[in-house]
Amino acid sequence: MTLGVEVVRLSRHPKCHRQERIKKKYQAHDPENRFRVGDVVELRRPLPRPISKTKNSLAVPIPPRDTLHKAKLLPPLESDVDGRRPSDGDDVSSAVFPHYLL
Repeated sequence: MTLGVEVVRLSRHPKCHRQERIKKKYQAHDPENRFRVGDVVELRRPLPRPISKTKNSLAVPIPPRDTLHKAKLLPPLESDVDGRRPSDGDDVSSAVFPHYLL
């Protein structure tokens, strides 16, 4: 089956120097017909030969992010080190909370 995939990337405008969204549409092959509208897929290329005039890539599912595994790799927060978490009555503005990008 044929799958229409839209790839969005950010690019800097040459004159205005602001970020602009550039969209490109590709046709991909979905042999098991398992993807639905809104699914995030990876396009795998090159195939040994094109499947049709417009299809030359294969759609592959992206594995889900393992946030639990990443949480084990991160160092503990300062509030977890002393074994006490701030409760509702504590002054949270004075506490230091590091931010992690997951």
